[in-house]
Amino acid sequence: MNVFSVEGVAVERCSSCSGIWFDARELSQLLEQDARQVASLRRGRDNQQLEGKKGFCPRDGSELLRVYSSINQSVIIDACADCRGIWLDGGEFEKLFSARQL
Repeated sequence: MNVFSVEGVAVERCSSCSGIWFDARELSQLLEQDARQVASLRRGRDNQQLEGKKGFCPRDGSELLRVYSSINQSVIIDACADCRGIWLDGGEFEKLFSARQL
């Protein structure tokens, strides 16, 4: 995982799958930003091989829950019930960002 800062928020991206980890409240904070400010998060492609695979929280190791996003029902968010962090697969931030513009 590579850590980088977007608008003062430190997020982590997987170098192999382009998935992104957001600690609690970071995703909603970044979805409110202007498109140019979050351009680095808007890249990545869907990886069909990852669909349906269960993940584990990088903070506490608990199994992530898979829930449909209320912003875009085509996006399944992987969320930690304990720390409230969120994992988005590659390309999912773009789908959520675009949908919130509607």
